[in-house]
Amino acid sequence: MIKKKSQLKGTKTTVEQENAWKKAEKLITQNKAEDALLVLQELGDSSSHQTTLQLAGKATHKIAQKTNSKSDYRKAVSLLRESVKMNPKDKKSKRAHSVLLNEMQKKGIRQRSFRNVGYAIIAIATLLLIVGTIGISPEAVSRETPGSPPSFTQGTVFFGPEPLRGNPVPFLLSPEATVTWDRSDITLVIANKDKKEECDNIPPLQRILSTSQTCKVGDSEYEAVSQNGTTGLTWTAKNGEYYVGIGTSGENNQNGDGVNLNISIELYLSASGYVLTLLFGAFGGRLVKND
Repeated sequence: MIKKKSQLKGTKTTVEQENAWKKAEKLITQNKAEDALLVLQELGDSSSHQTTLQLAGKATHKIAQKTNSKSDYRKAVSLLRESVKMNPKDKKSKRAHSVLLNEMQKKGIRQRSFRNVGYAIIAIATLLLIVGTIGISPEAVSRETPGSPPSFTQGTVFFGPEPLRGNPVPFLLSPEATVTWDRSDITLVIANKDKKEECDNIPPLQRILSTSQTCKVGDSEYEAVSQNGTTGLTWTAKNGEYYVGIGTSGENNQNGDGVNLNISIELYLSASGYVLTLLFGAFGGRLVKND
């Protein structure tokens, strides 16, 4: 029978191989699977023979039944699968492979392990937690802030043409922008889109000459206000569009001096982001544990 299998593959078997296969098969029948594998390993270069793979698969199946190890079950099914591929007409290999697959299905054991996927998920979750705690700094957009107030302001606030970057994933990230500047007479404000549009709809000269505090540094409708350029203003991004505005705290800017603004943005994990990341890591741990 063994010789016929070999002839199908176009290879020759030796007396040593046949004796080893008989001995291994006998040991498997005697529930000495570990000893059977040792015998098969001694075949050296012949260990990839179809009959060797078949017997190694059966022996590993016996071991898996003792240990109830998913890894051993997968090793066994892999060996038998290769044996069937090498000789699809071999009934012993096909039957052993089919029996093993049915047993694995009943035990809920997958043929392929997701352990490495689980480790990768844990690594990604750990990296997210570290980076999300330390924070990352994307480059700020220069057009988020005006260059300088005009020479005569009467405390009027002027806004940058572009909104501050919003939060693209509020359920995951919490962006925090800090703005500092180099002039002690400058007040910096953060306003929402509606407030900026209200101010833009008032002609600049009318805003400057008006005695009203609307759209000036004393306006109470801004989202945030700071007069200390050294300490700066820190703003946690919200949903919607928000703009940076500047104005002189005094009545005018006689020299027309410019102002140097520095915006730094830090992205941190939000509270929900921490929860989602921890759940993501726990899912990876479950894959590792179950596989």
